[in-house]
Amino acid sequence: MLAIVLEFDVIDGMQDAFRTSWIETTEIIYQNFGSLGSRLHEADNGQFIAYAQWPNLSVYECDHDWPEDSKNARESMRNCLKIGKPTVLHKLTLDTDMLKEARSSE
Repeated sequence: MLAIVLEFDVIDGMQDAFRTSWIETTEIIYQNFGSLGSRLHEADNGQFIAYAQWPNLSVYECDHDWPEDSKNARESMRNCLKIGKPTVLHKLTLDTDMLKEARSSE
């Protein structure tokens, strides 16, 4: 398994629009390109950090031909960013997995 860690430098005042378009873009990537999903976090410095999981590097690096009707979501997200795209911080290959499901609060 592969995790991609991304940093998003969002234009001040566009955080809500970014979140909305990030969700839509992430769903498109999941539905069309083999992603295993992603999580978005807000760092203490105001940056947004996401990590996306992929089955392997070749699926992640494969040419992704975006469906015409989904390109607007990606562009909307990019328009919220200071440099127009996220920064890839890390490509991490899974070594040891100790992540657990949340415990129920019975």
